[in-house]
Amino acid sequence: MSPSPHEHFEFLLLDGFSNMVLASALEPLRDVKMRALYASPGWEITSLNGKPVESSSAIQVSPNRAFDPAKSTGTLVIVAGYRVRQQITKELLVAIRQAVRTARRVLALDTAAWVLAEAGVLDGHQATIHWQELDAFRESFPKVTVSSARFVQSGPFLTCGGASTALELTLDLIQTLFGPAAAFDASNMFIYDPARQSELKRGSQQLQDRGSPKLLDALNVIAENVETPLTTFELAERVSLSERSLSRAFADELGMTTGKYYKLYRLQHARYLAQETRLSVEQIALRCGFSCASALGRSFTREFGRPISAFRPPNRNGPSDGTACSV
Repeated sequence: MSPSPHEHFEFLLLDGFSNMVLASALEPLRDVKMRALYASPGWEITSLNGKPVESSSAIQVSPNRAFDPAKSTGTLVIVAGYRVRQQITKELLVAIRQAVRTARRVLALDTAAWVLAEAGVLDGHQATIHWQELDAFRESFPKVTVSSARFVQSGPFLTCGGASTALELTLDLIQTLFGPAAAFDASNMFIYDPARQSELKRGSQQLQDRGSPKLLDALNVIAENVETPLTTFELAERVSLSERSLSRAFADELGMTTGKYYKLYRLQHARYLAQETRLSVEQIALRCGFSCASALGRSFTREFGRPISAFRPPNRNGPSDGTACSV
């Protein structure tokens, strides 16, 4: 499946949902929207009646609108938690069956697989659920092949258990929809630890099943060498590949040259620093491997279509040196 730049996500929240599960699925999408140049996911929150939904920790979330199965034409994400059985009504099951017919795919997080199974749409499919419900789920729905895997995809359905598995499922889906580069960047945002990525199989290691090991090694090296970028030759040498083999891996698996990805990574980091810190543009340039502010500014505007100052929150524009220089 080739990466697509656009995808709409609808998060249907049921009372008792876990804030942590919701954040694990939603925040990586926010990161993709903020940082990935060639991906633009959108999302909205819905509830069954359009009224605020209360999480398991008594935090109320106001939805964008009431759930309308006819509008579920993209990716429907159902987030349930405690008391899921008590919330299942005939009206809900009818709506879920209709939504399944119109949605491109359906994600069921935490205990939400119970809703899908009760609606009968998981019959003949493989699925999983929160580990506390696995035995009861298996006993209650014999037509569903119940798995203890961290997350499962079966046809249009993706199911998982708690928050950590929701994060893994979301990163896997981001790779499918928006490409390995977007998934790698989102993974780094939430679980990046340069000293322990390899040990814990974090960062780009999350993509091990999809990306070649040498490419994944190269992506980690890039993430660790932003302030002083390596040449393509040096990068290839670090991962024990020839420049030609490394270039072929980037072209085949990420759809861009090694240098293009490396520069995009640095520019995305510059955008993050502009949004989140009080560093001057000159300081940001140096931290992202550019010789000066004007060199960063030219590259930034060329890629993003707007100057870096446009990404500054109010009152956070620091001094910069506009002296001409080279990249």
